[in-house]
Amino acid sequence: MNYEMSITTFHDHLVELLRGGFAPVVILLREFHFDKAGIVLNGLPFSAYALLEHMRHRQRVLLDFIRDPQGNRTTWPDAYWPADPVPQNEGVWLQTIATFERELEEMIRVIQNPESDLFKVHENGKSLAWAAMTTFHHNAYTIGQIKAVGRQLGVW
Repeated sequence: MNYEMSITTFHDHLVELLRGGFAPVVILLREFHFDKAGIVLNGLPFSAYALLEHMRHRQRVLLDFIRDPQGNRTTWPDAYWPADPVPQNEGVWLQTIATFERELEEMIRVIQNPESDLFKVHENGKSLAWAAMTTFHHNAYTIGQIKAVGRQLGVW
């Protein structure tokens, strides 16, 4: 197989996975009912909103590394959880989803750029490919949690 073709295929696969593959992340977030976003189910330590904020924050940390790999060496700091599991209002909920989507699309633009060296290992031992794969892995895990919470709350 042609090396250039395999790199293009890899870029395409990363983009598909970042968007959520068969479970499109942003679509699932938009389907979640705002009125249920702040409910903490019995036995769980988080609401769907807290999970979204956690996912958005982790994605931003990884995007910061992708934007500037030399200047952002910490790629996996302590987990962020919002102090309040309830969004202040529907506007905050929708803005958080929009910010998540905008930053995801920015990451995708970098991954799609043929000039991006996805495999260069930086001083912290990580590559852009690692950051993209970590993002889709974390987003997939967390959207699965959001989906499970939503099912319990009757969203889906």
